[in-house]
Amino acid sequence: MRKAKVVVAIGVASILLMVLPTYARDILNVAEWKALIMSGSEKERVLAKRTILKHKEVLAQNEELIEELISIVRSPVIEREAFYSSTTSRNIAIFLLGKLRVKKAVPYLIDWLVPKKGQGLATSREMVFSPAGYALVEIGLPSIPPLVEKLRSEGTSILGKVCLKVIIRINGLEESEFLLQQALSEETNPTKKNNLRAALELVENPNSVLKALDNTFKIASSKAD
Repeated sequence: MRKAKVVVAIGVASILLMVLPTYARDILNVAEWKALIMSGSEKERVLAKRTILKHKEVLAQNEELIEELISIVRSPVIEREAFYSSTTSRNIAIFLLGKLRVKKAVPYLIDWLVPKKGQGLATSREMVFSPAGYALVEIGLPSIPPLVEKLRSEGTSILGKVCLKVIIRINGLEESEFLLQQALSEETNPTKKNNLRAALELVENPNSVLKALDNTFKIASSKAD
């Protein structure tokens, strides 16, 4: 019964998106938006994404929609779900949270910076910046404190290196070095201090930092398979 309701919601929402004028498309309720984004049809998912972007100034204030987007990001990995594909339900939700600059989504986006077990790849390129990484860069400075906090526990692990890459993308190399120096001077926990020191050493060596970070996803992807 529940599945039938979702199918009906998808059908109604897709028809409305195609036939209604742009100014009227925001009448879709949150359940219909979610049904479209979670749809098995790539065309409908992309259409929903584009329409939300057209109304992003209004929809950025829609707390119910934002909560649903976050719930999609947090949903379990499905079989053969592509990590890099821009048209999966999760990555569309990640993209939208970035474009809507949703600060409270930052911790959930950090959780998806690297592939999880079962996520395949949509490209054979050696290095692709993750969808969640791009979203965090879109959100900008509010992403920095949670990323630094993750560095305290991760250091130069795969996830730690990706967090570092995002920090550098947002702040630049010089500002990121200063930020980590400050975090290191304030930290009292020995383990976290060592992790921050290791990350700082990577930033302080400009000859190796980019190479180290650019190899991160190749390693992460192979471990996720």
